[in-house]
Amino acid sequence: MGAKEDLRMMISSEEGFAAMFEFLNRYWQEFKTAAVPDVLSDARPAYGGQSSDPAAWIDWQASV
Repeated sequence: MGAKEDLRMMISSEEGFAAMFEFLNRYWQEFKTAAVPDVLSDARPAYGGQSSDPAAWIDWQASV
């Protein structure tokens, strides 16, 4: 990723809420029996602000 591509994207509260819903909905579609602690564990922030689970980070990026 180049310097120009490393700019932080700002989203509104509404867009953030919609992205959160999309992320949780996708998670539910994949893991029908997942509980909130499972989601939180997979999405726990790690170094650099990304998820400790690379797949969860990819899912989040797709939702945003």
